[in-house]
Amino acid sequence: MFQTPCEAAEDRDDDAPRSVGERTGPATIRTVARRGPIVVVSHACVVAQNRAVYAALQKAGHDVVVVVPARWRTAYAPDGFDAAPTAGDGPRVRSLRVIGQGRPQRHVYLARCAALLRELAPRFVLVEEEPFSLAAWQWRRAAVRSGVPFGVQLAETLDRRLPRAAVRARDRVLADASLVVARSPKAATLAVRWGARGTVAVVPHDVAAVAPRAEPGGAFTVALVGRLVEEKGVEDLLNAVARTDGVHLVVAGAGPLTARVATAGARVELLGPLLPERVGEAYARAHVTCVPSRTTPVWEEQFGRVAVESLARAVPVVATATGALPWVLETTGGGVVVPERDPAALAAAIAGLRDDPARARSLGEAGRTGALAAFSTDAAAAALAGALDAFRG
Repeated sequence: MFQTPCEAAEDRDDDAPRSVGERTGPATIRTVARRGPIVVVSHACVVAQNRAVYAALQKAGHDVVVVVPARWRTAYAPDGFDAAPTAGDGPRVRSLRVIGQGRPQRHVYLARCAALLRELAPRFVLVEEEPFSLAAWQWRRAAVRSGVPFGVQLAETLDRRLPRAAVRARDRVLADASLVVARSPKAATLAVRWGARGTVAVVPHDVAAVAPRAEPGGAFTVALVGRLVEEKGVEDLLNAVARTDGVHLVVAGAGPLTARVATAGARVELLGPLLPERVGEAYARAHVTCVPSRTTPVWEEQFGRVAVESLARAVPVVATATGALPWVLETTGGGVVVPERDPAALAAAIAGLRDDPARARSLGEAGRTGALAAFSTDAAAAALAGALDAFRG
């Protein structure tokens, strides 16, 4: 199995507690009753705004320590950036060096993780990474050695083929985890199929509570927000718009299909990539947002953040039936689901909302109410707090 250089050093740490006997599930992990903090390990939390749920937990009286990479890279910052420090009354931040900046499933921490856990003495460790990631394996091992119960995130919704070593690591992580934080019901089902033995709780990703956008004027406008790649259904939406009279398309994003979008015609406007704090500019111009994603052998839409961000602003959504998107729209009541890879169905759904402004407005209002009830920071924090109640020590 996997072992980092720092883990090899910890193998020589004779006073580290170890599990005894055959592992048959989380109950066999040697644990100690604790009243310490919740430690969250998360590459996403290098960005301060991604700590909102943990800030809400902190505000509610939980002690939270967030462990993040000291530096990270993204498509918007290919040269890398430093982790945001502790802010105000938010969770404490511990930043550690990693190998594999910008690689969510393949980064590892250059730290003696078990020693850090003994220093922090947490009551629970939540690894906000997929169970087949190197980081999940690394921190699972540290938690077990330190006698601390741990949980792991599962956003994946597709039972895709993985390398044999990744499957073995995933199975061990899920077998040992006391809690699986599933980001959708489909992910929860997959966790059980993959052998999770602890509690599996649906705790969705959160989106910030924002004001509804003002009703836009002018031509009926569709927004497309995200990576401009084949699996995001860019070509399907371009074809749908081309066959739908009186519809304008604004596109916020970048990727291999940028040139195709830029030359798609006068009714298509490319805004380019927008930083998270500016993405509202695209939604503000939209009568409807389209999420036309396609399932591939290795990917499907795991959550649909764009759909939820749009609904939170009272912009209705037309989305394809892939991954968690149907669940998001069923939960919120804020849109229309159409088959994948079907430009004609996309065009019909868009035209239907164009021709019935009252219905579009009603869907947007319902979607906003539903999104804030199910996917706001407060809602996600309440769901996570409920899942963590069993580990209060």
